[in-house]
Amino acid sequence: MKKIIFIIFISMLVTSCFSLYDYGSDVIVDDYETLWIDLYESRALKKGEILVPAYVFAVGYDSKYIYSKQHPLVENAAQKINREIIHYYIIERTVSGFQDKPVFGPFNKTDFEKKCVELAIKNPKFNLTFPTKWYFD
Repeated sequence: MKKIIFIIFISMLVTSCFSLYDYGSDVIVDDYETLWIDLYESRALKKGEILVPAYVFAVGYDSKYIYSKQHPLVENAAQKINREIIHYYIIERTVSGFQDKPVFGPFNKTDFEKKCVELAIKNPKFNLTFPTKWYFD
């Protein structure tokens, strides 16, 4: 009996070691998603590879493009978000398994609006949003 309990205990211990991190993802459309691993501040936009680095806090899309807002992380400060800067990105959607169409950005708001006019994106809406402050900030 002790041998069975010992085997069960060791099995639980070994299997619990394989999930030492936390993560979350949200599908935007098709194969595009936001993903964070271990820390919310690592949320990035990806399609197999990182297209927009952390911290992505708003995303929207239409039939041809995905657009996102990003606060860059503070340099030399582990996982701190610089909430004073907003970068905008525009990603041309593709059905390919990898991103083989342009990723435009980072832009400031004025340049983003100009690029939207150039690409005929009318009234981009950021329907998927994420917090930029947590209770422990």
